[in-house]
Amino acid sequence: MTRTRRRTALLIAALALCTLPPVHSAPRAEAADPVRCAPGAFPVRPGAPDGAPQGQLVALRPDAGPRDGGTQLALTGTGLTPYTRVLLGTLGPDGCLTGREAMDVVLLSDTSLFAVAPQWPAAATVSVYAATPCGQITNGLAFSYLG
Repeated sequence: MTRTRRRTALLIAALALCTLPPVHSAPRAEAADPVRCAPGAFPVRPGAPDGAPQGQLVALRPDAGPRDGGTQLALTGTGLTPYTRVLLGTLGPDGCLTGREAMDVVLLSDTSLFAVAPQWPAAATVSVYAATPCGQITNGLAFSYLG
């Protein structure tokens, strides 16, 4: 089996085991307490379904970049996988993350990855999160978009 097929099969199996909605789609109809987010927001949940920490981010370099995006971010933490997504934005009390997804995420190990910061509409400080395909997120680290 080729590496691509193996990764695809693992991703499909992981998604089938998820108990939370995927980051980019609407909440599942059968969910007991679905999160309803505004258009463009991601439904997310801190930690794993059993409440255990999903992972933790401990370092982000650099911590600032231009609004045009394109800054290569180096993240260090725990619990990172080939399916980790990097999200930048603000987490609201409703469990919705308003923001954008980083591009070109490359996993180096289960403790480090690289990603490219997306464009941002204005100078701002946002949080950077690592997320599973099921929408479970780590703690956030601050990243400043410079005007």
